[in-house]
Amino acid sequence: MIQAHYFDHRQALLHKVILYFQASGISLAGEGIDRQIDKSQLQLEEAFQDAPCVLNFADGSHCEIYGQADKQSLLAHLGYTPSIIERWQHRWQAALLAIIVMAGILFSAYKWGVPVLADRVAALVPVSYERLLGSEIINFLDQTMLKPSKLDDRTIAQAEQLLRRLRPEDAYVPIHLEVRDAPGIGPNAFALPGGTVVVTDQLITLIVGHSGNELTGFLADELSGVLAHEIGHIQNHHAVRRLARKGLVTVAAGSLFGDFSSVAALAPATLIGQEYGREMETEADTYAIAALTKRNISPTHLADALEEMSNNRKRSGIDATPKWLRAVYGYTSSHPATDERIARFREAAAAMEQK
Repeated sequence: MIQAHYFDHRQALLHKVILYFQASGISLAGEGIDRQIDKSQLQLEEAFQDAPCVLNFADGSHCEIYGQADKQSLLAHLGYTPSIIERWQHRWQAALLAIIVMAGILFSAYKWGVPVLADRVAALVPVSYERLLGSEIINFLDQTMLKPSKLDDRTIAQAEQLLRRLRPEDAYVPIHLEVRDAPGIGPNAFALPGGTVVVTDQLITLIVGHSGNELTGFLADELSGVLAHEIGHIQNHHAVRRLARKGLVTVAAGSLFGDFSSVAALAPATLIGQEYGREMETEADTYAIAALTKRNISPTHLADALEEMSNNRKRSGIDATPKWLRAVYGYTSSHPATDERIARFREAAAAMEQK
């Protein structure tokens, strides 16, 4: 016989009982309790070393056995055979190996499986939905950290003309420009889902200077380089692809850990907070080089613009932009290896001059 705690499934009241072993099953005896239970009506949950044994009965009631010796007696009486997982609990080497293997599987799925699946999902997103999403994001930004542009109409018209010059004939979505004052963000440009390219007053001012220069000549080419890069993000569906990847990872984490609260976090702020990886930045840079070369604009102008933005950020110290936005749309901070990118643009410009 062994001691056990009995719960009758009707109320959360603990009954101390004595559990007797019989050839056909077990019997329970306690205050107001006298039960005979056949082995066919018993179900033993998987036994863990430092947890009580839980013995479930067909009517929903159960017993919990805590004593180590009592647990071993019960397991022996029921002829319990430990599972592989349970045997591994007693071998830390095997448990460590299982953790390493699981971590490898999860990392592989995140590194290679999620991007492939997410890109296929992104390809199925209707253009109408993408444009609606972009509209919601720009509205959110206008209410929080963007302000109406303070630039004169002529400068904005010149910037819009540059975008029209760069706009591809095969654009899958109408691409348009929005100019905003953003003192908290600084010199910056970013692309939103649905074809919106946002350029800050501070970026245009950084390029043309404070003397009232027009966006013409090499100054226009610098802004053109930045715009070509952002158009590259749009043409490659980067915003939706990145969102799809983020969504799949969040849903997968909720499935693994049973916490779907993070899934609900895919709100407008999360939609904005998308950091492009090296793969996507390289794709956008490749597009920009091709687009500029096709229009006889040297990619060195994009290199110059990047250098100016990088130097401006160093002069101003730590970017005042909120971290979640700076990590995404901070042009020089989120785009990895700025020096390497500048070198690539200059090499493309040299190759263009040799032709």
